[in-house]
Order: sequence, then C-alpha cells, then structure tokens
Amino acid sequence: MRDLPCRKNPTDFYAPTQEARTAAKTACLGCSVRPDCLRAAIDNDERFGIWGGLTPDERWQLTHNDGTWLDRRGTIRQPCGSEESLKRHKRLKEQCVICEQADYRRRLDIEHAVPGGGSASGAHLHRLLRQEPCEPCRAAHAAASRAGRPARTRIAA
Repeated sequence: MRDLPCRKNPTDFYAPTQEARTAAKTACLGCSVRPDCLRAAIDNDERFGIWGGLTPDERWQLTHNDGTWLDRRGTIRQPCGSEESLKRHKRLKEQCVICEQADYRRRLDIEHAVPGGGSASGAHLHRLLRQEPCEPCRAAHAAASRAGRPARTRIAA
C-alpha cells in the first residue's frame, strides 16, 4: 500500500493549483485501488481533494443523476443522446446507436422546419429511424426522383 500515488505525494491531491490537481489525477490513472478509492469518496461524501482521479465537482456531477457516467478511462461522459456525447463518440471512433438516432431526430426536425414541411433527405432520415416517411417528405422524395430520372436515362443512353 505504500506505493500508492497519494501516499508518495499527498499534497498534490489537495493542492489549490490546476497543475497539481492535473498531476494528481494523472497519478490516479494507473492506481490499482482507484475504483475502490472513488467509491469510498462517493460513499463518504468527500468534499475536498482528488479521490479516485476525480475532483469534488466531478464526483458531485457523477452522483447527481444528470445522466453523466464514468468511462473505463475515468473520464466523465455526457449522457447518450446529446450532441456533445455524439461528438465525443466520433472523436473516440465509437459507435452509439442512442446518439446516432438522436442525431437523426434532430436533423429530421430541421428538415421538417423548411417551407412545405419535408424534404427528400427528410424521407431518408425517416427510413434511418425505421419510420414510414411523412407525406411532405414522401412527396419531396418523389419529386426529386422524378427530376433525377431524365438525367440518369440520358447518361445511360
């Protein structure tokens, strides 16, 4: 137990500077008792210091049912379904069906806001959401298909 990072340099874990807090959080990443340390801090409502690699604010955020969660690297993540969460998934090259579906719904709302209430791309988004396209989107898709047919036949001829 003497080789724990918090035992080697305990002042960093309660230091007021951002640099020291960052050093403490980094030291926690490789610690073998990190999950237990974090659980103890949460269970005992520790309001000071770095525990389990998290600051008091991060621990508060994690425990107040706002949908945030802690990933395997110890990073607090936003709830799935938010734009921020989708961006994070993409940065980390992760796939998340919840975030992708929420993005399709947001984009479909934008398509429905155009004059006429639908578009050909809206019809595509409906299908990605496994929905039957609404009438304005279906009509816009049909019009776009009709407009594209002569061009395709000319190329083929």
